[in-house]
Order: sequence, then C-alpha cells, then structure tokens
Amino acid sequence: MSYKICEAELAHIPSLMKLYYQVYGSNYPLALGYDRPTMENALGHPEDYLWLVAILEQTVIASCIFQLQPCHGVGKVVGVAVSPDHRGKHLSTILIKEGTDRLFKANNIHALYTTTRTVSIAPQLMFLSNDYYPLGIFPNAHKIQQFETLTFMGAFAPGVLDQREYVKVASKKLNPILKISNQILGKKLASSDHKQQVNTQLLKSVALRDLDEEENFEFIYAPTFVLRHYQERIKSKSAPNTLFSPFELPNLLIVSAKSDLELYAYFSPKDHYCVLVGCNKHLEDYGPYLKRLVFEMKDHGISYVETLININSDSTIEYLLQNNFLPSALCPALEHKNGKYYDYLFLSRTMQPLDFSGMQIDSAFSPYIHQYINLWIDMHVSSVNVWPTHLKVPTLF
Repeated sequence: MSYKICEAELAHIPSLMKLYYQVYGSNYPLALGYDRPTMENALGHPEDYLWLVAILEQTVIASCIFQLQPCHGVGKVVGVAVSPDHRGKHLSTILIKEGTDRLFKANNIHALYTTTRTVSIAPQLMFLSNDYYPLGIFPNAHKIQQFETLTFMGAFAPGVLDQREYVKVASKKLNPILKISNQILGKKLASSDHKQQVNTQLLKSVALRDLDEEENFEFIYAPTFVLRHYQERIKSKSAPNTLFSPFELPNLLIVSAKSDLELYAYFSPKDHYCVLVGCNKHLEDYGPYLKRLVFEMKDHGISYVETLININSDSTIEYLLQNNFLPSALCPALEHKNGKYYDYLFLSRTMQPLDFSGMQIDSAFSPYIHQYINLWIDMHVSSVNVWPTHLKVPTLF
C-alpha cells in the first residue's frame, strides 16, 4: 500500500506523539514532538509553520517541520522523524525536498537552516542529498542521551548566495572558518569597506563601572514574563543589541544585582542548551565579569552557550573570543537589507570536556572540526603557565 504526503492536521497529533516517542523515547528536547498545546499552536499558525507528514493507513509514518520567520525571510527545519518500521524508503529525504521546494517557490523564504545529530550519518545525508550546504558544527550542544555535537546546514533560494555582501573582518581567528565557507559557498559581492582593526588592547582594559567586585547575577526563568519584558525593553527601544536569534524566543532573564544590565536568553533545561538572544547594552559592557557570569550559568544547569552575531560586529566578536567563545558555524544570508544578503556568525562555548569520539560525520564537515579543534587547543595551551626549569618553584609550607 502506498503512502501520501500532506500537511499535518490536528487529528494527526496522537499519531505524531507516538512517532516521536518511537524514534527518540522520552529524551526528545523539542516540545513540538511531545507537548500537545505546542503542537496545536503550530498547526494553527500555517504562516509560521509548514508541517509535512507521510500517512499510511491513517497513521503518521514520517514527519518534517519547517519553522518559519517570514518577516526575516528565513526558516528552520526541525522535527524530522521516520517510523522504525518504515525506514529505507527515503521518506525523510522526500519530505525535506517537498518542503524546501514549496517554500522557495513561494518567494517569501530565501534561506532554510537545520541542525542534525551525529550519532548516525543518515540525518546528514538526507539534507546533503537535498543540496543543503555544510556550514559548521555545534560541539556538545545538546544532551539527549549524552552530550552530542550537531552539524549545521543551510539551503538557499536561487541567486541568494551570489548577492551576499563581503565584509572585511577584524579578527584573524575568523579567517579559517571564512576560508572554508568561501570554498563551499562561492565568492561574495565586492566591498568598499576599509574599516580599521579592532583595538584589542582597549577591549582588554575595559572595566564595568556599574559593578563592583562583590557583584553577582540573578537568573529569572519565567517564559511569559521574560518574553514580555524583552519585547518592551529591547524591541520597543533602540538598544545597542548586536545579538540576533530569529528562531529562539527568550525565556531566561539574567540581571546584575546592582546595575541595570539585562541579558536575555533561551534556555532548555531538558538538554542544558542556552542561546544568548539579546542585551540591553553592548555585550562587551560586561567587561571582566562575563567569565564569572558563564561560571554562574554552569551552576544553573547550563552546559552549552551560543550566540549569533552579525559578522560586521568586530568589537563584540573580539570580546567573546577573549572570553573563550569560538567560531563554530557560519549562517550565510541570514539578513536581507537594501537588496543584499549579510552573513552572521555562531560563536559557542561548551562547559563540557571536548569529545568527538564516537561521532559519525560526513567528510564535508571535517574542515569545520579541524579549525575548531585548532582554535580550542590554541585557546587552552596559550593560557598554561610553564615554570622554567632553572627556577625554583616557591614552596607553600
């Protein structure tokens, strides 16, 4: 008996919940796979979601969700799942192709992005075979059964990559990942940008005047309150926010106890994953206190932090690099402005030991892994203090 491809409906929810449980057990981190109100909300907003399913005998045997941001012209592919009893039929590949073609033909989406697991190579191949480009990795990003590294990929409407604006970056640490992406994605538009290098010494000497040495941070995890507060304080005002996250709404507010600094983040307690979404000031205004903040994040169950930065934001990028964030993936053509497309950069920091053992990953991602490892080694080795052998180490007792 043949299956049919169609858009998911409310009546499919019980079958969808069963499918995601069959594939992921109780460890699936996305509410779209197990929370009925979240699923109902998605199905009730077709302008924000394209949810395709494969149906056989009134049962969902495969699912693929396209989460959309029409105001930005981008989308994210999530929730790809195929029933264990129906694998080998290329159902996931078919659903991805169908959704990708539909959205690009509609002319309101110019880019689609996705992440895939690395416990198996199959999820990567189903996107690569649909002309999704390898764009980077997220080391230790999610805890499902263990902390897993994810791959990052993207597909683009015809002509989009040719209209990407070239931006001259300041930090030499970005050169390896930009060279890799240029080889994969092709050349960008010429640029008349002749900006100067960032004054790294100035960044190193920056001090947070509003905070003293006894400062600490408070964590407020309240999704509705935090989102409302974010929209009032950040979106309604011209705050100097260089962070960007079109797919994650903040549910965590981090404030300093003695100043007006506010940092907004999306936090998933289930898999210890955190995205920095916005700040009411420049992120570098945290000065020497970001290291302490990251340490306190770990105490609150956060094991991985990432943020998405406009590649032209030299000062913020340099500040994050100095605080042990590393470039792990490029997000090309994320922003469309004045007829041109602009790239963004993922900078991430993992609080778990770096471990790539046991990964199954396509060779297309090898250059991203190598550049990340080289930067990680350089970051940690350069911080080691070695005593010369001709000097006596002072005794404490």
